[in-house]
Amino acid sequence: MLATVAAVALPALAYATETIKYTYDAKGRLVKVERSGTVNNGVKADYTHDKANNRATVTVTKPAG
Repeated sequence: MLATVAAVALPALAYATETIKYTYDAKGRLVKVERSGTVNNGVKADYTHDKANNRATVTVTKPAG
C-alpha cells in the first residue's frame, strides 16, 4: 500500500482595517468624515450646507507627508 502525503501552504489572509468616523451637526447633517487605517489614513472631508440643508461644498484634506 502506498501512502501519499501532501502539504499545501496557504497564504495567511490579510484583513484591511479602516475606521471611518462620521460627525453630524445639531440638525443631523453630515459635517465631517475622518478616515484612519489603510491607504486613506488621515484623510478628512469637511462639508458645508446651504439654507435648504443640501450639501454645498466638500473640502478634502490629506495628511502632510
